[in-house]
Amino acid sequence: YAERRPEVVEPLGEAIGQVRAIAQVYGLQVGDIGMLRVAHVIEAIAQSVQRIFARPIECQRLDADITAFLLPEAESTPIALSLNELLTNAVKHGNGEAVRCTMRAADDSVVVEIRHAGSLPADFDLGRFPGGVSGLGLVRALLPRRSATLALAQQGEEVCATVTLRPPSVRREDAAATIGDNARSEDRA
Repeated sequence: YAERRPEVVEPLGEAIGQVRAIAQVYGLQVGDIGMLRVAHVIEAIAQSVQRIFARPIECQRLDADITAFLLPEAESTPIALSLNELLTNAVKHGNGEAVRCTMRAADDSVVVEIRHAGSLPADFDLGRFPGGVSGLGLVRALLPRRSATLALAQQGEEVCATVTLRPPSVRREDAAATIGDNARSEDRA
């Protein structure tokens, strides 16, 4: 089909990437409290995008505390799709250089930065991308409004997409265990 319709190769590749992002999420081990480790989800999505485009993505945990953060199963698919789209954009617009993805803990939040060589248009305004119309619009539409933010900025010779996830989109493992313990205690009462 791609030989007869070369114009659909790229959109189909992106759709396949999105489906793989969902599959990555559900292929990861969900704990007994129905949560996924945020770092594992991010790394799995980065590996998937790297395989699809055969371009390097350097994924780095900036602090050990990042492993304590969990992602509720209900939030995993929209967040995974959003990160998939941002990583795909970084690869496509990254001038052939490696994409860097870092994650760090910030109090009760997780901050994910995706950087690539390149430049934003001089008049770039993230607010102009309506939800669902473009890749960035899809990201803005999918990220939970009450607990996630997206910023896209030029930083020197790089474009940096920053996603900040706050509770209830992410929880520290100790807080999630406490929630689970409280629910089990209430069930017994």
